[in-house]
Amino acid sequence: MSDDILEVLTKPAVSVVLAGRVLGVGRRAAYQAAKDGSLPAFRVGTQYRVPTAKLREMLGLPAPIAA
Repeated sequence: MSDDILEVLTKPAVSVVLAGRVLGVGRRAAYQAAKDGSLPAFRVGTQYRVPTAKLREMLGLPAPIAA
């Protein structure tokens, strides 16, 4: 789980599966949330990506510090 949080803190976007994992929901629920809009996501080709800024906000995690 700590690797998942590290990705959320350092990458601009993550997969729906990873977002679901850190939110504590399964793959199917995560994709359903992405489709119905309750999990902010966008499509890149055939994949959904979740912006980590929104995900951090949902999790109550701090925003990255600008250098």
